[in-house]
Amino acid sequence: MVFGNGKIPSVSTITEIDKAGRLVVPKKMRDALHLKAGTRLVLDQSGESIIVRAESKPRGLYMKNGTWVYDTGTQLSGDLQEWIDEDRDDRMRNAMGEAGER
Repeated sequence: MVFGNGKIPSVSTITEIDKAGRLVVPKKMRDALHLKAGTRLVLDQSGESIIVRAESKPRGLYMKNGTWVYDTGTQLSGDLQEWIDEDRDDRMRNAMGEAGER
């Protein structure tokens, strides 16, 4: 969502913290900043203000749902992700003895 002058428009909104302490970032803001589920946010306190920004550095190696994952900080293109998913599905079918069935 970049306009002719090359700048992302400024968006301002009011939101509430729920009982569990969660804060919802409105869709318009998530889209403008390319935030997706799982994006890590950094919260900084400056006096009476809270500054929220997306984490800019990769996480490196960490455990996610019982599996080691290495975060390089870059996202895969849709084509590459699709190829990985198809390859994984093929390997699973082969492992289960269903290679010829589709």
